[in-house]
Formats: sequence, C-alpha cells, structure tokens
Amino acid sequence: MTIFRIFLPLATGLAIAVAPAAAHGETAAWTGHYYLQGVMETGSELLLRADGRFQWYLVVGALDLFAQGRWEAKDGNVVLTSEPGNDVPEPAFQTMTLRQEEDGRLIPGGPLGRGVYVRPEHGSD
Repeated sequence: MTIFRIFLPLATGLAIAVAPAAAHGETAAWTGHYYLQGVMETGSELLLRADGRFQWYLVVGALDLFAQGRWEAKDGNVVLTSEPGNDVPEPAFQTMTLRQEEDGRLIPGGPLGRGVYVRPEHGSD
C-alpha cells in the first residue's frame, strides 16, 4: 500500500506533463503555410503558426475575405476560431473546421468548403 502512495502522485504528475506534450506534437505537425487548390478563379492562403494563431484570406473576383485568430488540432480536424483585431475588424467567419488528411492536406467544411489546402513543395514557399 505504501508503494502506491509514493508512485500514484508521481504517475499522475507524469500523465499531466505528457498530455500537453502530446497535444503540442499533434499541433506542431500541422503548423505551416497552406494554399488553396482546386477552386477556379479563387486565391486563398492559410498560415497556422506554432503559437496557436492563424491568418487566413480568400479572394474571389472583387470579394476579399479575411480572418485571424486561434487554431487547434482536435479530433482529426483543424479548428479555426476567428477573433476581431486591428487588421481584421470583421472576420469572414466565427469558426471553420478543416478535416486533416494523412497526406498533409486540409479539406475545408461549411459554406467555404471547396477545394483543398496544401503545403507548397519543399523549397518553393
């Protein structure tokens, strides 16, 4: 019984310390610069920063949409939550969910859900 009193707090502390590291590892795998492909006459980029912040824009003809805020990797998705700021006082969306593909692509859902966000080939960013 004494051994449990000694090791249980240690094991609990270790589990608490490892959980954020695992979450950080999942997040780190998705950081980077993405470009939208597969949508005619549309330009869009997404930047997922390691600090949990994102920047996004979409241009279709004369329509320019912007958003910035926080992102997280969650349940096989990247979830973008916009926040108004000086550069983007009226974000284009509140929340956007992009499905994570094993090959590194991000598939947008919702009303802006067309095409696929891809990272540039190595060395071409």
